[in-house]
Amino acid sequence: MFPISLTLIIVSLLLLPICVILYHRSYISIAKPHTPPSKPTVDTDKLPSFSIVVTTHDSDYMLKNAIDKLVSQQYPKFEIVIVNNASTDNTNDVITRATNEHPQLIRHTYLPQNRNGILHTAMATTLGVRASRNEWIILLKPNSTPKSSQWLMTIAQAIDHNTKLCIGYNDYYGYDNSKWVRKAISWRKKSQIKNYHAICRGKRKPIETENSNIAFRKCDFFSNGGYGRWLYLKSFHENLYVTTFTKSSETKFLTSPTAQVETLLPPIETLWQTERRLIKKSLAKLSRSTKLRRCHRLMINLLYLFAATMMIAGVAFSIFPLPGDNSQDYFNMVSATTLHQTIPLTTIIAALVFTILSLVHCIIVVWLNRRDAQRLYCPISNAPYTL
Repeated sequence: MFPISLTLIIVSLLLLPICVILYHRSYISIAKPHTPPSKPTVDTDKLPSFSIVVTTHDSDYMLKNAIDKLVSQQYPKFEIVIVNNASTDNTNDVITRATNEHPQLIRHTYLPQNRNGILHTAMATTLGVRASRNEWIILLKPNSTPKSSQWLMTIAQAIDHNTKLCIGYNDYYGYDNSKWVRKAISWRKKSQIKNYHAICRGKRKPIETENSNIAFRKCDFFSNGGYGRWLYLKSFHENLYVTTFTKSSETKFLTSPTAQVETLLPPIETLWQTERRLIKKSLAKLSRSTKLRRCHRLMINLLYLFAATMMIAGVAFSIFPLPGDNSQDYFNMVSATTLHQTIPLTTIIAALVFTILSLVHCIIVVWLNRRDAQRLYCPISNAPYTL
């Protein structure tokens, strides 16, 4: 019978390359950003028409800043549809003033608060989509502002006849550099990168999305029934919509700096924690296949942990053999002198090989993640909001 210690060591050495191969096959490098031309030469007749739907609730200062950024877009065919979701601050005044200044560009509608005081986020989004006049809808929140005046042009250039969904990167930031802000930014960045890998890997479907900077076709939204299946959720219906109705090779994830928006985190930690709970609640309703694809990296890490555990057990059993283990008889049968004397050396060499390969893999993973973070980084162009 083959020795238990040597069996565990060999299996662990075989599992380690499998983990490395699976990781690198699932990894898709974020494209290096390039500087777009100042005056892109495109045929304006072939450009899609956009309706930017902004749903807002008690966000007058942020809404004003978002409108200023949107009206400065260098794009020939777009409109802004603002849905006032039962705001109680000066949001209505901001909308009225912006509509008077840009009557051909901005339109608005209103959703009152119901008797129970529940804000119907899904109904507000549906109302905005229904009120839009153009083919392509872009969902945007008042705390999200485009980084570039070429934001719409970048999205338009990424759309082709096979594209039915465009997801843009949200660059989160806060008022300060506190611990909870850094933690929240890191959590959302990792989630978006995971979604980017899922979309780009083998033309797969998205596994989630943010609730801002999303572009889709109006006809597809209503033919799929919109958010009708998930009206019982308070918000973040976008996660369920894109994972349920989007087919393979129909989604594009845009990481170019000109396609990004900068999104302000809620200024209070408790508000962010509430949003995080709502996000997790919507993700819990995903289909089983989507949940499995979300756990792809976790399963690779568990496989590596299993390999490392087997290596440690193999080393331990070679030093302290089990009572029923016939390792000594096996090695004495193969070689009465040489092999039996080199068992500890063989174990040490195997452990060193495993450790070196693991360290090299970890260094490469850290370097790849840092390079992706640098390629996604784009300095904040606007000053923080003044409350």
